[in-house]
This record gives sequence, structure tokens and C-alpha cells, in this order.
Amino acid sequence: MKFRFFLSEAMNSLVRNWVMSVAAMVTILVSMFVLGLGLIIFFNFQDVISDLRNKLEIEVYIKSTASQEEIDALGDEIRAMPEVKRVYFVSKEEALERLRKSLKGNEDVLDALSGNPLPPSYEITLKDPAQIEEVASRFFDNPLVDNTPGSDPPDGVKYGGETSKRVLRVTTIFLIGGAGFVVLLVLASVLLVSNTIRLSIFARRREVEIMRLVGATNWFIRWPFVIEGVVTGIAGAAGATILVLLTNKFLVDKVIKNMTFLFSAGAVPVFKLTLFLILSGTLLGALGSALALRRFLKI
Repeated sequence: MKFRFFLSEAMNSLVRNWVMSVAAMVTILVSMFVLGLGLIIFFNFQDVISDLRNKLEIEVYIKSTASQEEIDALGDEIRAMPEVKRVYFVSKEEALERLRKSLKGNEDVLDALSGNPLPPSYEITLKDPAQIEEVASRFFDNPLVDNTPGSDPPDGVKYGGETSKRVLRVTTIFLIGGAGFVVLLVLASVLLVSNTIRLSIFARRREVEIMRLVGATNWFIRWPFVIEGVVTGIAGAAGATILVLLTNKFLVDKVIKNMTFLFSAGAVPVFKLTLFLILSGTLLGALGSALALRRFLKI
């Protein structure tokens, strides 16, 4: 019975004070829209960074004198490493075919060769690219690896070295920066929505004071405002979500054609994004109302 009364009071208040209600809805809509755009950019950058990291791999070249049993044993040893995600064996024949394709138009260069000078190799992809240097170092002194004596670092193991470190360092900075940007947007949204709702409640401070004078408890006064904030938050967040999804569709359909390196059709988890925006808008409305009322409910 009480909830029905609180809901009725909240709806009546929204209608009576429709100007401030619309202002609060628009504020939440704009805040959630900006946050949604920030998340779209973050998800796409995260996808690009993940793709860059997944391309980091270790190539271990094997001596031509190694027997098939030794090659297989090395492969089993690599697969047993807990850091390894995928292992692919490249035979001498496949290595030569790859080289032939890379020299498209100049294949006659290979015809002058008396045999196949390319060694077999293992291509190793790791679960965590940050461990690439640690895992690569395990093959520096392996007698089966085709390292040139005296080479520093060993040339029989290719993993990008400084390039890998640079990619990992830059992508980590981008991820931290992107997460920080999203947090700042959330904080800005909370402050903006709270101030707007505070103005709305300030315009009705006499209503709150009268309710206190007749003996209403703090929660009896607070609940209609909280429900009002929830309704306002849901309405504003729903509008923002529609705009964000339309914007995302535009980006995917239009911009992706010219910026495939930055935007990906599958980078944005639409369901999670929708749920997050709706819940965030609802929470912002409810918390904004509850927090804004505190100064008017103090004795």
C-alpha cells in the first residue's frame, strides 16, 4: 500500500514539476550518451590493442641437423609450457613456399638455389604476451635451436625484442588511459546529474519542510523523490542508449569502411553496453535524488 502511495506521489510530482523533470532527464540523457560514446571508443581501442598483442609471437628456428624425433620432442616440450596458447610447426617446405609467396614476381631468385636453405621452425603464441621475453629466453641456449655462435641476442629465436617491449608498453598506457577516461566520464556524470536534481529539489524545499513539520520521517519524505529519480534515470538512460546504439551502427556501417584499423563490427558488446547504460542511468537518478535530499533532511 505504501509503495503504491509513494509511486503515485512520484508520478504526480513528475507531472507537476515537468520542467525540472525534463531538465533532469535531459541531463541524464546527455551524461549517459557521452559515457556511451566513451565506452564505444574504449571497446574499439581495446579490440585493436588485443589484436596487436595477439600478433606478438616467438619463432624458434631449428637446426637442419636435428632429427624428426628431436624436433617432435622439442614441440612436446613447448606445448607443455603453461604460458603457451598455440604452437604451429613450419616445415622446411612450408617455409620455402612462404618465401616464394613473399617474393611474388621475383620467384626466379629462388630457382638459383641448389636446395632449400631454410630451417624448420616453431611459431609460438602466448596466453599473456607480456611473458614473451621470459619464454623466448628459454630457447637461447637450447642445442637444437639454430643460433649462430657468438650472436647476441641469439638469432635463432625471433620475438621482436625491443619492438615487443614497445608494443606492450604503449598498449598498456592506452588501456590505462582509456579506463581512466571512462572513470572521469562517470564522475562527471554523477556530479552533473546530482547538481541538476539538487536544483529540482531546492525548488520544492518548502514541500519538504512542510512534510517534516507534520511529523513525516526522513524515509517517508525520501522515497517519492528516490522513485522519481529512478523513473527520470530510466527515461534519460533509455533515450541515451537509443542514441548510442544508432551512433554505433553509423560508425560500424560508415566509418569502419575507412578506418578498419580502429573500428571493428564485433568490438562493442551491444547487450552489455545497453544494460550498463540503463543501470547506470537508473542508479544515477536514484542516488542523485537521495544525496540531494540530505541537506534538506538534516535537523
